[in-house]
Amino acid sequence: MSDWLRYEWEWEQSPITIQVDLQYWPLLPTLAYSHLIYVACAPRNSFAESFTRAEEKALSALYDALLDRLQGGALHVGFLETSTLRQYYFYTNDPSLLNQASSLCRAETKLRTTCGQVEEPHYATYYRFLFPDDAKLQSVENAEYIREVSRRGGDLTLVRRIEMTLAFPSFEGRESFIHALPQIGLAVGVTETAQHPTHPYRVTVRGYSTLLLPDLNRCTARAIREAATHDGILEKIDADFIEKH
Repeated sequence: MSDWLRYEWEWEQSPITIQVDLQYWPLLPTLAYSHLIYVACAPRNSFAESFTRAEEKALSALYDALLDRLQGGALHVGFLETSTLRQYYFYTNDPSLLNQASSLCRAETKLRTTCGQVEEPHYATYYRFLFPDDAKLQSVENAEYIREVSRRGGDLTLVRRIEMTLAFPSFEGRESFIHALPQIGLAVGVTETAQHPTHPYRVTVRGYSTLLLPDLNRCTARAIREAATHDGILEKIDADFIEKH
């Protein structure tokens, strides 16, 4: 059964939205679907800043046609979206299916389309790009946190203090993380030991960011990825509330 997750991130320093079918995380290594087919769609006008309404309709029709034509022979694992790009990803064990995708792309007149195929025995696109690591997954919670601040009438655009609580399985792991904080632009706050079966050693760290999602994602990603090298995890975030005027 499909299990789609949508999250926002950055790719080549530009904002993107990724949708990924999480159900394939345990399944792909058990299958022989090692050919990746990708289909990319862009506006006809290469200088356009977004798709037109007619192009959006063409995108929807092409997407439905791809799903119909490749159904049964390929696994649709995810896609990315920007204001001027849609890129769809399929894994298959039948390289000839590229011809089906190519014929649809050649027939499309309202969009610029390209498609191709690469051999991916280790499913790198899925596991390294589409599927969220902890930092990318936090972006979903960041977005919800931002929505709650906005509902309360908070300003999102001003820089304010961000507090993040991280937890570690060992005292040594926490201390080595604290030692690394200046290198990633964060400051140490309160440390404590909690009653927790696996991660009792906690520390609150402070950074500064707006509550615009790309900025907050970059802030939490720094903490999460550094903590991961010391077996730590992010437990919660909080930020100074600034009322919108």
